[in-house]
Amino acid sequence: MGRSYAALRELNRNRPVAPGDRARVLDVPEECWFFDSEYRLQIWSRETLFEFNVVPAPSVARQRHFLVQRLDGLFVDLAVYDDSAICTRGTLGGRVAQARVRLSDIDGLVSHYGRLGFHAGLGWNVSSDRLVRRELRSTQPGLIRSETVSVDGAELHAVSVRVAGLEKTSHEERTPFPTRDEALVAAEQRLFALEQEELTAFTCSTPQAKHVNPAPPSQSPKVELSSAARPDTAREAVDAAVALLTELHHKLPEGHFVIELIDPEQDRARLERMGHGGTFFRSMHEKRFGRWTRPEAVDATGSSFDYFTRRYGTATWVVAHANGETTHLSGNVSGGGQCVLEINADEYNVEELAENLDEPVPGLSLALVFHGGWHDGASFLFDRRSQTPEGEYGIHSFGELEPELPDEPTAPEHIQPFGFWLFERVVALREKLVPALRELQPPVVP
Repeated sequence: MGRSYAALRELNRNRPVAPGDRARVLDVPEECWFFDSEYRLQIWSRETLFEFNVVPAPSVARQRHFLVQRLDGLFVDLAVYDDSAICTRGTLGGRVAQARVRLSDIDGLVSHYGRLGFHAGLGWNVSSDRLVRRELRSTQPGLIRSETVSVDGAELHAVSVRVAGLEKTSHEERTPFPTRDEALVAAEQRLFALEQEELTAFTCSTPQAKHVNPAPPSQSPKVELSSAARPDTAREAVDAAVALLTELHHKLPEGHFVIELIDPEQDRARLERMGHGGTFFRSMHEKRFGRWTRPEAVDATGSSFDYFTRRYGTATWVVAHANGETTHLSGNVSGGGQCVLEINADEYNVEELAENLDEPVPGLSLALVFHGGWHDGASFLFDRRSQTPEGEYGIHSFGELEPELPDEPTAPEHIQPFGFWLFERVVALREKLVPALRELQPPVVP
């Protein structure tokens, strides 16, 4: 459990903080980021409270350290000057707080945040394809001015935006330099010049790069995952798919989970890190929790889907970041969890939908929807107008807004058994998600 409201208030020197769960940004024993009652970011770090503050740069920065915690979208930006450094902590695209620190503290801060799960990037990019874009702002009566600065390859990218009343103007400038180092120097000079014009640090973001950038040394853990050889039978394919997801759930624990492998008490911290520690989520998925940890011993009769439901029940893969993969809300309910895979025999009453369509869809009333995402067109169903001798049905995509089925059912000899469909889908999702999941794991630090 995170700190209580009373505990946060105590950290804030007994002054009010933002209500409810919106107050906490980062909450671990030695560090707590939270919003005060005016939604200013406050940093309590190693027994010291750093209140919301803006610290002017004394000169052009000569070096930077940028660390990012990708799961929660947090960053630490250390700008190094001749006699001191400025530490800017904040949420990507959100609020920041600054503090002046000693040069002798820099290495300790980098190590400290590494232990808290922050990956060290380079000063102006977090990876070869993700930049660091810094935004400064000034707000005056009737005028808001925003300036963003980033470096992509050897190109300085600057965007100026002014909002005066209802009128908004913007100007974008890309300036190429002979070398990246020269572009970095120009970026630091521009930041300092903007501060001299009384703009202050507003936020940082990590946009996609257009050019090649140097990659920081990888700090992701080296985790070996099993190969995905195609099984011989559909039932073996079901077991193999479950095994692949089980391995992924345990070996790369941050940024996702399979509900059927979760113990809501023992894994409470994991649920909370994903924002699913509340009673609604626990109540909604009560029957699914831990189902794969006690698989049923079943006979070999029926289809591979029958085998799956009897042995494993359901499959609910919840993710924090899908790396571009389509997701859906479990149960089409906010708070149910964003899923990339959700197998459930009782997912949707398609018969009622079929009865109320203006234009009937042949075979729809007989179909069985077995995958979540029906509201978003991300679902799947069995077309039960034809089947194999083993009881396998043709599989088609499904969305309740525009339900479709082919005029003629799939010939039995062309039906792909559910087990192989599930295995191939898990393999494809794993291939897409694993690179992003590796980056969400805590860094390996000395």
